Amino acid sequence: MLNFTTSEGGGVLIIVFEPTDESNYDWQTTQRDWLYKMIEAREDPRFAIDLSEVNYLASSEIGFLVTIKRRIDRRKGRVVFFGISAYLLEIFQTMNLTKVLEIVETRADALARLKA
Repeated sequence: MLNFTTSEGGGVLIIVFEPTDESNYDWQTTQRDWLYKMIEAREDPRFAIDLSEVNYLASSEIGFLVTIKRRIDRRKGRVVFFGISAYLLEIFQTMNLTKVLEIVETRADALARLKA
């Protein structure tokens, strides 16, 4: 399961994901719904997603990230993913997600891409 925190940087909402052993499904659903609402209500639709603490993603978590991307796209927003390990990058490449997701190495790279 994934947990996340948010912060601001240059007008961009930075979402930092980290693994958790939390198995309470309702908590995860509540957190995901809260994040979806935050994305949809945000005036500035620029987002950076940090996966540097994540070493493994279940298929449902990959689906969650794709859903985030779709919701941001619907708002005519932009999202950049960064901090992706070599293992996850290989999975994303195998799934052809590197053609859909904008991926850079570092937070600074992501913020530079999202600069207004």
